[in-house]
Amino acid sequence: NVAGEDAPPEELLRDAEQAFGEIFSVQAPRDIFAGLWSGVSCILSGLFMGVAGAIVQPIENARTSGVTGCFQGVAMGVMTGAFFSITGLCTGMFQIVRGALATPRAVCMASQGWHWDRAVGDWAQPVPYSLAEEATRVLGSAGAGAEEERSDCEGNASPSTSRRAVDTFYYDQLGLQPSASQSDIRKAYFQQSKRWHPDKSSEPNATERFQGISDAYQVLSDPERRRVYDAHGQQGIGEGFIDARTFFSVLLGADALEPYIGRVRLAEMFGDALFGGEDDDANQPADASRQKREAEKSKRRQVRRQVRLAVSLVERLDARTASSAAAFRQVALEEGKQLLKKDATVVRFLADIGWVYHNRAEAHLARCDSKFGSLGVRALCLRMRRGGREASQQAQTAKLALRSYLKLRKIVSEADTMTNAGGEEAAEMPGSISSALPTFMETFLSLTSHDITGTLDKVIERVLGDEAAGQEVCRQRAEGLRLLGDAFMEAGNGADTAAEAVAGSSPEGAVAGDEDERRRKRFEEAFAASLGAGSSGGPVRTGVD
Repeated sequence: NVAGEDAPPEELLRDAEQAFGEIFSVQAPRDIFAGLWSGVSCILSGLFMGVAGAIVQPIENARTSGVTGCFQGVAMGVMTGAFFSITGLCTGMFQIVRGALATPRAVCMASQGWHWDRAVGDWAQPVPYSLAEEATRVLGSAGAGAEEERSDCEGNASPSTSRRAVDTFYYDQLGLQPSASQSDIRKAYFQQSKRWHPDKSSEPNATERFQGISDAYQVLSDPERRRVYDAHGQQGIGEGFIDARTFFSVLLGADALEPYIGRVRLAEMFGDALFGGEDDDANQPADASRQKREAEKSKRRQVRRQVRLAVSLVERLDARTASSAAAFRQVALEEGKQLLKKDATVVRFLADIGWVYHNRAEAHLARCDSKFGSLGVRALCLRMRRGGREASQQAQTAKLALRSYLKLRKIVSEADTMTNAGGEEAAEMPGSISSALPTFMETFLSLTSHDITGTLDKVIERVLGDEAAGQEVCRQRAEGLRLLGDAFMEAGNGADTAAEAVAGSSPEGAVAGDEDERRRKRFEEAFAASLGAGSSGGPVRTGVD
């Protein structure tokens, strides 16, 4: 583009380095084990990119240029695959060598109490960390942190009487003016929904009014959707809009686990991209600053999420001292079983939480018990188990992402064919979406597992690294965390064993078919739950009878 042509060579070089760093892990490794992990990650990333290029290039070229384009795509795909594979291999070997050379220094620095700063890729002198101080700074007092999180979405704009809207229908539903603040919208929603709830109002049109109030709040409570609505009216947000937060909460059963993992990031990551309605200026270059602000808000939101979960976990672990280890574990086990009773589909996430709790607690205790700290034999073994599990998760997610992409391309191709054919059949979604839903859902589940693991890593790092609390307190927290993890894993494994016992009495094909059918229904339930009233009100057509 023009901006890219006018950019100085130094800026282009920085952009290239940044892009390379996003594909391959090129940060300085801490030691030989970090170098091995980084090297394997580079090699796997290169192989994945190579395979993806070799598959996608022929498909894309065949779609645009026919058979000739397909052969050209094969040649380009082979070259792309070879380039990324060789680059990944060379980068991986380089990282392994860097890690080996850095190991002697790592042993020396770790024995002196220095810690590895991942952000800068170097050793740093330890700075006493206090969870209480960070919680006061990030969350504030008396619920100020929650208010800050809400105001984050509102930006720096303050309510103004000069704010205009081309359509006031949704404002009228809540009895508000377009100049209303987000706080006014929340208050009006709670008042109006309470007044017009069908179970509490005897008015004949109570159901319609309640639905209209809910739809108005769904639009106006989202600053981005409200901005589009003010500028373009109901046509701007489209008919049949979807609330991504509701969609992923229902799909993943995340509400039940919110006290342990917070709010999953999928709604934030894909909400605007998949379901949100953005105006015509959304793709303009001037939006670079806006994207930067959104990235900063997302980062602040995740920090608040992590700190809030850390404070909650500390309160739970510190309360363990008032009971025996057996009693604490039994309470946690019953809690896990109750979660599964509410929603059996969260068993996978419950097991993930339990494994992370157990592994990180064991690693902390191993560091405390060894004079070599994090370079002790037991601590290193636990790190290798952790790295192996993360590598397996990444490979599985990459495979699912590729499968989802191919299925999505097939759906789009069928939809285009049916649209061009016209007739009544064009109004129905392609049948391939039915077979794709289980793959989509498995991809979402895998991405959420990554989110849970990454979030809990930061949470536990704060809980067990709270130097202001003292080493003995942190050790007690680690012991309690290990018990909590064991209980959650037992609850999750017990549910899996029961499911396998039921599956064992059924034919293998029938079990797989039932599981796919459950996932399809779950996907449709989430989709239906997230639809706004702007839709036609008819059933969701996905090709499933």
